[in-house]
Amino acid sequence: MSGTLASKIDSFLRPVRLGVYFGQQLHAGGGFQQSVNAAMLVKKLSQDIVEPYFFTSELGNVEVLKGFGIDAIHIPLGTLQKIEMMFRARVLSSHTKFLLLWKKILIYNAFEKHLVRYGIDLLYFISPAEMARRLEVTNYMTTVWDLCQRDDVEFPEVRENRIFEGREKYYHSILPKAVAVFVDSPLGKVNVVRRYGVDEERVHVLPFAPALGVQVATGKEASVALNMREKYSLDVPYVYYPAQFWSHKNHVYLLEGLRALEDRYGIRLGAIFSGGDKGNLSYVQNAVERLGLDVRVRFAGFVPNDEVPILYQQALALVMPTYFGPTNLPPLEAFSLGVPVLYPDKNGLRDQVGDAALLMDLDDPQSMADHLNNLITKPELQEEMIRRGYKRLNEYSDEARVKVLESVLRDFQRRRICWCA
Repeated sequence: MSGTLASKIDSFLRPVRLGVYFGQQLHAGGGFQQSVNAAMLVKKLSQDIVEPYFFTSELGNVEVLKGFGIDAIHIPLGTLQKIEMMFRARVLSSHTKFLLLWKKILIYNAFEKHLVRYGIDLLYFISPAEMARRLEVTNYMTTVWDLCQRDDVEFPEVRENRIFEGREKYYHSILPKAVAVFVDSPLGKVNVVRRYGVDEERVHVLPFAPALGVQVATGKEASVALNMREKYSLDVPYVYYPAQFWSHKNHVYLLEGLRALEDRYGIRLGAIFSGGDKGNLSYVQNAVERLGLDVRVRFAGFVPNDEVPILYQQALALVMPTYFGPTNLPPLEAFSLGVPVLYPDKNGLRDQVGDAALLMDLDDPQSMADHLNNLITKPELQEEMIRRGYKRLNEYSDEARVKVLESVLRDFQRRRICWCA
């Protein structure tokens, strides 16, 4: 192809006007942190590929995002707007003859009109978001964090309030028509393709990264000015578990493991839990009392971002006996801060950490106790697990993540010249 012809073709190309929708609230925990990470990746893309716009329907997020250097545009969606969108969707799906009349009255719905106003070519849902079902003309990419409603159907948070049915309807509706679907692991990709009939070439693996606050703290020593054992009145070393109080987070297993550690090895360890109550906190608190651990287990609630790295760094280990995966943020954060990790020996989850974590049998809390005893009595094991954690983390890089996004967006950019703006 001659240089002249190539330049003429390139003249049709312009940066993709990419909308990035931030639907997670600050107190969404790891979900919020991962959304911020995804947004920051977009900011690293070349300006010849994208012209990014950041949107949120949560007014409180605007100020929070400013702290990360993200200027977000607020899309107000009150009760009336949400009712209008639901009614519109039902009318258009079941009464096609009203389509033209309805669009003459309301050309775009309360959400999409903002995207059209900014000339958005493609909207990127950086977290699972109901708004994906409200798009009528705008192309979109979406994110799937987990499919645990299929993997672990037993838990109350899956079965109550028709959560299973809601998630299944949502994924069947939005995934097949997405320009791209981003998942966090190869197993996630296999499951999306197999369960929802999505074309394999439209599903892309975009691994998680540690929270930004933890990344900033990487390589720094724990603050000597803030002693976590003193703050939480603990007279013994502790393990750390940052997780909201859902039943699938399996806090009770950790408590059983502490009890087994003392009963078998005579070692008394404490625990600090951080995270909000999703309905299971009182049950966990009762288990603490039943197991006689109340003097050395602490519930920190939501912890300030600048204290989270210190909680990690001063802990003996991160212990995360969750059933849900296949990937989670805390192991990556612990790796980055030089903290040993205990993690489930469960399909998908073990693939995330490889040989960089001590794997627990979720049917046997004694396995947790054995690992903790080895960490305490064998300093060389601590050093080895920290080394493996750093190595595992280095297998994931922002450069590789950006390349995944860039590939998808360049393909869309080339296709976009086929129709007028």
